[in-house]
Amino acid sequence: MVNLLAFSFTAVACLTPIAGAVPTAPTNTARDVASAPEPFSFAKWVDEIIANPEEAATPQQALDAYYTYVNSTASSDNVFPETASRMHKRLTCNQLLGGEAPIPDAVECINYLARLNTQKCEIYRGSSHVSFRTHGNAEMIGIRPDSNGARRFDSNNVARAGGKVMDACSRADNTVQGQDATPDTAVPIAVHIIKKGWGPK
Repeated sequence: MVNLLAFSFTAVACLTPIAGAVPTAPTNTARDVASAPEPFSFAKWVDEIIANPEEAATPQQALDAYYTYVNSTASSDNVFPETASRMHKRLTCNQLLGGEAPIPDAVECINYLARLNTQKCEIYRGSSHVSFRTHGNAEMIGIRPDSNGARRFDSNNVARAGGKVMDACSRADNTVQGQDATPDTAVPIAVHIIKKGWGPK
């Protein structure tokens, strides 16, 4: 097991969490994102959930659209074309050898957080990190550069960071591992998608 930080874990959570993952609706009752003419983007999918959760694609539909897009391209590059030219300078991939999470499990984590919308997540005073969500063998964690005072931020911006990581860091072996910063705080939170159990202890 690899520790990202040497701080002891303080249990925290998003406020008013939903019990379990959001149910997957039948494919024929929601918009078919696979038919969209532009390349599929997890970041765009997150924005669609936040804007209109009832009409947005389910996790399975998003995965179907992703696999359709990947299988239709001849490129072996793991970075989506629309993301490669504007990747955030703080976005990095594959920092932890062996710490890759299954893409389907990571998608479920992102979907859960996006559907919480503006509900607040918090890293409590005295702690430098938080586990936002786990599903299967994937975990989304947040790390900040200090432990002074509590930090509160919208869960949808955690999901937005996760969507960017998915677009930039998804691998041909159906795994993903990377980190990007939230856009909503003066001191950005680094959002990591990693294999469950590979976060700070």
